[in-house]
Amino acid sequence: MNGQFTYRVSYSAILLVALFFMGAVFLYFVGIDAIEGRNGFLFYADSSTYHEAARGGLGFSEAIAVGANFLGPLLILKLTSANYYLVLLLNVALMFLAVRLFAKSLGLHGFKLLLVLLLNPMTISSLLSVNKEIISVVVMALVIHGFKTRSVLAFLLALPLSLLVRWQLTLFVIVLIGVTGVWNPLRRHRWLTFAASLLLLSFLYIKMSLVFEGIQENFDAAAAVYEGSGFFEFLVRLQGQGMYWLVFPVKAAHLLFGMGVRFDRLFNPTVFYNDVFQVLHSFAMLLMFVALWRSGRARISNDLVYISVVYLLVFAMTPIYAPRYFYPVYVIWALALICPTPLPRVLPGRPGALERAKTATSPPATLDELPGGRNT
Repeated sequence: MNGQFTYRVSYSAILLVALFFMGAVFLYFVGIDAIEGRNGFLFYADSSTYHEAARGGLGFSEAIAVGANFLGPLLILKLTSANYYLVLLLNVALMFLAVRLFAKSLGLHGFKLLLVLLLNPMTISSLLSVNKEIISVVVMALVIHGFKTRSVLAFLLALPLSLLVRWQLTLFVIVLIGVTGVWNPLRRHRWLTFAASLLLLSFLYIKMSLVFEGIQENFDAAAAVYEGSGFFEFLVRLQGQGMYWLVFPVKAAHLLFGMGVRFDRLFNPTVFYNDVFQVLHSFAMLLMFVALWRSGRARISNDLVYISVVYLLVFAMTPIYAPRYFYPVYVIWALALICPTPLPRVLPGRPGALERAKTATSPPATLDELPGGRNT
């Protein structure tokens, strides 16, 4: 098994090295000029903003706020001296680390996972320039590795790294630990935990309205970019009235898949990142969800799917229309889809009796899932 694992991971390394060289060529001819504003090919979200903040001397004490957290990107730029090629190299190394952790924790093919991740253009964008998404993937790898191996060290690394991304990511890690911990009397009843968490977050959103003022300001600008019908603003207004529990399913689906059907933007792009990368990202999310559903693995008793549900509960609260925030959900669903077993055990505890009964109709185990199979 060890020999097989090393062999597969080496393919991941070779592919990532190839991507590094292709990315370096892209940066040389197109990418660096785009980030520095010398051409209009926007293949990134906020990379130019981070470089400008680093050149402007924005301090680390000023870089973190509820409405705008620059801490992670600024740290990356500090470590790499803001060198575009070193940033690319660091991103590739972080992706390799994340893929290796996922493969080791779940016993899956790292190379296969990497290929599935590359089907989403957000993966390419995250490798090419300074961004937060690549750090998010590392945090998810540490969280899953921490739960799977019961490693306190993994969580001690995941929490500060999550602070480098977004406060919601830190909240997600804390909430996930909370809902799966022994102090949650409903932990074996995931649907009840989901309902209780949704009601609690609905209440907390109102109580923390002052904290979200900075985010609301960003939302007003973001809504103009991503939305035109006013439907998303309507959902946000209902949420502000304490009805997050009501709007969550629609809002989450809108954030995950809404842009995925906007092929009019794809064929007539105005801003390349928004109209191509974001649209294809949301379309990839939709295809991944359909594949997961058809495989019979899209069930809350699946630990990986449950992790994605908790992530959605936390991140769908945001009043900003930003589909890229949900790239980690694509990663988790990819793990659930290619995992050797249809119901991987990652989280502590087991679902309640009703949920166990629902999983009794699972398809028969394959050779890889049987004792003595190839992956045991």
